[in-house]
Amino acid sequence: MRRFARFIVAVLSCMGMSSVQAAPARQIPYNVKGKISSSCAIPQAAPLTLSTTVPSNGKIDPALSNMSWTIAGWSCNAASRISLSAKPLRRNPPKTSLTPSQSQVINFTARASGWTTSEAKVTTAETNPLGTGATYTGAPQIQNAPRKGAITVRVGDFTTAGAKGNSSNNAKPVDGAYSATITLTLTPSS
Repeated sequence: MRRFARFIVAVLSCMGMSSVQAAPARQIPYNVKGKISSSCAIPQAAPLTLSTTVPSNGKIDPALSNMSWTIAGWSCNAASRISLSAKPLRRNPPKTSLTPSQSQVINFTARASGWTTSEAKVTTAETNPLGTGATYTGAPQIQNAPRKGAITVRVGDFTTAGAKGNSSNNAKPVDGAYSATITLTLTPSS
C-alpha cells in the first residue's frame, strides 16, 4: 500500500509538469461599419479686433499696414474651407453727420495664410462716408486634406470711404477712435 501511495504521489506531481493545450480559439470575422463626422477645432471663437486712433490731421497710422495675428491650434480631420469676413474700420462712436470731403469709415483688406496654398482674403468696400455697418465676406479657399496648424491674419491696403469733394481723391478721416472686426471661419468642406 505504501508503494501504491508513493506511485499516486509521483503521478500527481508529474501531472503538474505536463503541458496543457487549450482548445483553438474560434475566430469569427465581424464587419464594422461607421462614419466619423468631419469636424474642425477652432482655438479662438471671437472675432479679431482691429483698432486705431486717427489724429486731427486725418492721417491713418502707417503701423496698421504691419498688423498681423498668428493663431495656433487650428485643426480639421477632413478637407476644409476657410473664409474671412470683416467690417470696415469705423469711428466709435460714429457721428450722425459729416462735412463734405470727410469720412468716418476706412476700408481695408484682410488676408489669412498658412492653411491653404492660396490666401483667403476679404476687402471691405464701404462707399458711404458715414458707414452702414455692413459685413463683407471673401471667397472661401479649400484645403483638400486633414490639417493642423497656425493661421496668420494680416491687414493692409487702407483707404477711406467717400470722395473728397468733386475729385476722385479719398475723403479725409475725421479724428477719433476707430475699430473693426475680422472673423475667420473654418468648416469641413465635405
